[in-house]
Amino acid sequence: MSTTFTAGMAFKRALYEKIRDLYADDPATQDVLVCPGTPGSFTPDEIVAVTSLEIQQDFATMGPNRSREETLTVDVVFSCLFGGDDTQELPSQERAFELLSIIERHVRMEDTTLNGTVRHCLLTSVQTDGQTPAEYLHAGRGVDMTATFTARNRVRG
Repeated sequence: MSTTFTAGMAFKRALYEKIRDLYADDPATQDVLVCPGTPGSFTPDEIVAVTSLEIQQDFATMGPNRSREETLTVDVVFSCLFGGDDTQELPSQERAFELLSIIERHVRMEDTTLNGTVRHCLLTSVQTDGQTPAEYLHAGRGVDMTATFTARNRVRG
């Protein structure tokens, strides 16, 4: 997609809407709360939050339009909580990876441009502590996992 400033917010919105729609279409994920930032007071056991956006631009061509090449990153936080003891530690982590795999496969294999919003998009990193955060222990076992999606775009004009 070509814009005169950046495709940053369009990329974040497109990723959020794609995750929301993919999960809504599948009975196994339709109860996952997908939000474009911090969830509100309703906190179900499975939350996917599309959070931080970073925009970096660099020179592209030096023609009269002063084109720029941009790299966009959006973090998506997968939070899964399972009631129970330490036997639920791995199942909660596996569920977070299962939720991530749905969107990763979609942007890698089916819609690499997020409906033409960017030139291409891929999952570029995943980070998790691999253990239940202290604030979750009273309710069971869970995980927070942050996946970073990176897109490239050309800015013209």
